[in-house]
Amino acid sequence: MEKDFHFYVTYALANKAGFGHADSAVIAYASQYVDDNNESQYPRKHGPPQFPFGIKVNYGFFRPIMTQSMSVKSLVYEIQKFVYVPFHFLPGDDNQPIDGEHNRYSTTPDSTNARKLLRKALATENPYRIGIALHTYSDTWSHQNFTGYEEDWNSMFNWRNPFRALVPNIGHADVGHLPDEISAVWNDYRFDKPERRTINRKLAYQACKRIFQELRKARKGDMYWTHVEKDFRKIINSEDYDTRIISVREYLNQPDLYYRKDLWIEEAIQDREGEVLTADQDFETTHWYQFQLAAKAHLAMVMDMLKGY
Repeated sequence: MEKDFHFYVTYALANKAGFGHADSAVIAYASQYVDDNNESQYPRKHGPPQFPFGIKVNYGFFRPIMTQSMSVKSLVYEIQKFVYVPFHFLPGDDNQPIDGEHNRYSTTPDSTNARKLLRKALATENPYRIGIALHTYSDTWSHQNFTGYEEDWNSMFNWRNPFRALVPNIGHADVGHLPDEISAVWNDYRFDKPERRTINRKLAYQACKRIFQELRKARKGDMYWTHVEKDFRKIINSEDYDTRIISVREYLNQPDLYYRKDLWIEEAIQDREGEVLTADQDFETTHWYQFQLAAKAHLAMVMDMLKGY
């Protein structure tokens, strides 16, 4: 999924399920920020951005967690294991076989692991935990049949094919961003017809329904899916990314609803231009700090969940 779902649609789902605007805003921002909490938010005076070993605070250093990587670090096994798998490609249930084989690390929609992760987060009533879990949960639809590891399972191209992609077979790298684009229709050539044809709008609609049901149940909201089904179907069926965002704003009557990826970190970091990053005086009360704590809790839960894998 992309920002139109992770932030805007998630905001609308949370709000209609019974969360107030303040909590809905934190949930939605945390959900999208999972994709933006990467190296790019840490500029340096010399050289490319680099994830810091720590943020300077009065007691020493606070060490943040990475929830996405957009660099060559994706080739590192530890990034695949501790970033891609727990936050974007959560191993699912009995997955669809490829060439007669199954892969226990393959992502499946609405899996037992994903539901457990979301319900545990909802039980904490921590909007940062909920938002992060919702990102992982919604990605089980868009990332289905892929794993977060570099392996042939993810390859769309047979090794005998002279046009085989040069990108590493991590997640859905062979088909770029197509699985995340709600309006896209594409073919997963690892499967035979008609299973290979993937209509993302159908998957996004299914994700909306299940997310709303889980949020409403936890919040004991007054609305049920039947009350909002047509509204979210219309949003998902919007012509494209930009139109979908406009549809959400109109639906919520919030024309100024906007996501800015640097908002939280700018509140938390006093100096981010030098080689050493210095925390703001009120660092531990900031959204960014709370997000980092929630992300660490999320990672710990997933690692415990997968300890038998």
